[in-house]
Amino acid sequence: MTAVLSLYVLQNRYALQGIFYQTVHSHDNAIIQFRKAIEINPGDSYSYYQLGLIYKESGDWEKAESMYQKLLALAPEHPYAPFDLGYIYIEKKEYGKAIVLCERAVALNPENIDALHALGNIYKETGTYKKAIVLYSKILERDPAHRYALWDLAEVYEKMGMKEKAEEQYKQYHEMTDCSVRRFWNCLD
Repeated sequence: MTAVLSLYVLQNRYALQGIFYQTVHSHDNAIIQFRKAIEINPGDSYSYYQLGLIYKESGDWEKAESMYQKLLALAPEHPYAPFDLGYIYIEKKEYGKAIVLCERAVALNPENIDALHALGNIYKETGTYKKAIVLYSKILERDPAHRYALWDLAEVYEKMGMKEKAEEQYKQYHEMTDCSVRRFWNCLD
């Protein structure tokens, strides 16, 4: 076995073990394995991403932020890392940084509804209501039953003092999220 192949198999072994531990919710063991994979191959963007996810899911924003920053330094066009790092900045209420990263996530993948929704929420939270309306409306063009965008748009109208539009939007929300048999699929998420 060549040295390159041995290195690849060893690094892969640790990443695979990390995935296993992550799957069975043994996050401490998963962290150990992904860190070993990175130690062997410092360019292992997959392991950085998985570590970022583990830290993000556990609410360890500082470690998650560090992993995503390292990942984006290695792979600036990573399809998911900008949104995940943006999410961390949202949690830390660092909205300027979050906006830049969520916009980057949308630029990398214009169909990223999660990033669009996060941007809308930032604008709602910071009182930039017109931008929030534009983003929620884009989401609803793509997915008219997006329950969170329906509700958030109603909240924005309410905050803007547009009572009739807010009531109309809340009504639409309740119609779209009705858990009758006819709309059963909306109740599954």
